[in-house]
Amino acid sequence: MKYKIIVSGRGAECYVHSIDENQKSKLFECDVENDNCEHEEIIEILNKNDIFETDNIYLGPYNDPENFIIEVFNENEVKVWSSENDHEFKEDEYEFIIGKENYLIVEDYTKGQFFNYEIELDEEFDSDKLKPVITEVIDGIEIITKIRYGEIDLEVFKEYGDYWSKGITYYLS
Repeated sequence: MKYKIIVSGRGAECYVHSIDENQKSKLFECDVENDNCEHEEIIEILNKNDIFETDNIYLGPYNDPENFIIEVFNENEVKVWSSENDHEFKEDEYEFIIGKENYLIVEDYTKGQFFNYEIELDEEFDSDKLKPVITEVIDGIEIITKIRYGEIDLEVFKEYGDYWSKGITYYLS
């Protein structure tokens, strides 16, 4: 039987830039965390064309039941499960991004459908097998970036949804 898992809500698309001490100092001096640094100044300090120019991007809803909805539909587009009714996952997995290096994190607060997965199972869907992968980008920003189903890594089935920006926040680490 085929199922579609949809992950939506309020969350973030985080762009993580590794920076050196000099860049960190300049960003601190221009008060980037309080949004007192012009966009052009930030990209000049980063030596990039855009603040979104990085290979380290993390997207998903915030790890808070009030901020995410995970819904599962069968092949007839009938909803068979929703996290609104049962958001206590039996198991989850954590990933941590920030180490001892210096980073500038550009958090784009977003809302909408982040991603979905279409999977085929030999059995009826079992919500107990859903396991969110929670990525802690920086202290205070935990987002659900992936979903696993039992031992199945669903990343090969991942498609990005329709979400939109609600504002940018900067963090230095």
